[in-house]
Amino acid sequence: MTNSEALGYMLLACKELRIEKETVRKIRKSMYYQFDIKTEDEADEQGHDWYYTLEE
Repeated sequence: MTNSEALGYMLLACKELRIEKETVRKIRKSMYYQFDIKTEDEADEQGHDWYYTLEE
């Protein structure tokens, strides 16, 4: 998946959830930063690890 495709999915999810425009801009900016500093494997592992801690 390309970065552009990943951003497209994120934007569609934000649209569906009616997330405010400023919050969407912050998420988009942060995603571009994460694309630069994390590998795909790191993002997969670290992102899901963080998500599962929310359920504890």
